[in-house]
Amino acid sequence: MIGRRPPHRPGPILAAIGVALALAPAPAAARPDTPGASDMWRYAPGDKVESWPSPGGNFRIHFTRAGVNAVPLGDDDKDGVPDHVQRLGATYEQVLALYHDQLGFRRPPDDGAVAGNNGGDARFDVYLLDFAGKADGHFQREQCTGSVCEGFMVQENDFVGYAYASVDIGNRILASHEFFHAVQAAYDIDQDSVVSEGSAVWATEKFDPTLEDLEGFVPGYLSRPDRSLDSPIPGPVDPFSYGAGLWFEFLDEHVGGDVIRGLWEDCGKGARGVDSPTWFAVLPALLSRDHHTTFADELTTFARWNLYTGKRADAKVAWARGGGYSQVKTTGGNAPYRDDTLRLFAASSQYLRVSPEGRARMTALVVTTQDAAPLEGWLATLTGDRFATPVAFEPASAQPTSVDTGAADDLIVVLVNTAQTGESLRGTVCVGSPDEVAACRPAPSPDLALGADGGLAPDPGSHGGCALAGVGAPDRSSPAGARCGLLALLGALAIGRARRRRPRAVPGLS
Repeated sequence: MIGRRPPHRPGPILAAIGVALALAPAPAAARPDTPGASDMWRYAPGDKVESWPSPGGNFRIHFTRAGVNAVPLGDDDKDGVPDHVQRLGATYEQVLALYHDQLGFRRPPDDGAVAGNNGGDARFDVYLLDFAGKADGHFQREQCTGSVCEGFMVQENDFVGYAYASVDIGNRILASHEFFHAVQAAYDIDQDSVVSEGSAVWATEKFDPTLEDLEGFVPGYLSRPDRSLDSPIPGPVDPFSYGAGLWFEFLDEHVGGDVIRGLWEDCGKGARGVDSPTWFAVLPALLSRDHHTTFADELTTFARWNLYTGKRADAKVAWARGGGYSQVKTTGGNAPYRDDTLRLFAASSQYLRVSPEGRARMTALVVTTQDAAPLEGWLATLTGDRFATPVAFEPASAQPTSVDTGAADDLIVVLVNTAQTGESLRGTVCVGSPDEVAACRPAPSPDLALGADGGLAPDPGSHGGCALAGVGAPDRSSPAGARCGLLALLGALAIGRARRRRPRAVPGLS
């Protein structure tokens, strides 16, 4: 097993988010109380392990009263069972009631038929152990039929030394997040971490939005909106996958209905195999069939909603609780702005923040040699902490829509590649007045000449740099102005050997 230390979270509650292991990669050979168990988290040989069945009849909580794995022993009602154990059992019953009874998700398969140690009966088992700050819990799959698995929970016993605001908050986050992994295992254990972790973060938000668990994870996505939505970051702990909870929260808020349950149901249909569909492959058909919308429309709206976070939150037009979310990452500079190294991956977005510098109207244009049909965008003027209503525009149109920027502090250009697969879109993006943008094209720079080997080289008589055609001298103080369009654009498109560099990041909508 691989654990993880819970990351410290920003925001009003300085707590730790602790979801240590999600869907463990292999069946367990033994339970934590099995004599001779070799799992990383297990009871000590001398521990006296007790269990308590929750009154709802669905869970059995396993615990000890002494040693490093002991639970808090407070017993206000004097019934002989630690209050900590009883409160945790009640929390799990509440989680199950929401997921199964109210939202219609499947119950995790029970373990009544498991040979050997199954915890004593068919109830779902939760084992309380000391994780020593290295992690705080995980769902452990045990036996599988195809991609449907049953399992049990192992979680932190007392949260001593953890940054949760309270023990009960820690238990509510762990129970709601990790039990949703058990629910997922009732459909398809083999989906990637974006949907498994992202929808588990959504589930905690659905269970209790006051826990602010989603708020702690959204920076994992909003700091990387230019990453393909279905592309987890390699490694055991992926902040992007957890942060993708924002996407599933969006689907719930904007599409509504039973969209997340429908997604898991579609993932769980049919036999799994090398050609089995992923969540990302089945999502478009689900949106069209059951919700009369398209993936492209939802992704574009999602990108617009991500403008309305933090100080700029507006529940009338976007997130219901966007005030607790971090700001989306932006890049950009002053107008006229040009970047010859634009690269938009499938199912991703980028945000350019450009100062008008006195221009009355502004727009943006993307010039590319590729099919620009999947490219969509928004233009949003920002004055203080308020956006004017964003205007949808076609970034690759020969005559893109412009907006009034006379009184604006900044123009935010949102570019969205709505394709789900295929090559990334590459080209040049220009932001400025309509006349400046109309002159934008990836033309050879006068500052470049052919080198001795036939490659591109700076003209010895120049200082390097490029500018929008017809705008005058380039701004050599900015990285964007110091890059040459022909070298970056044609070098990547035609020669295929130029290294891509991202434009300088400016403070993200803060």
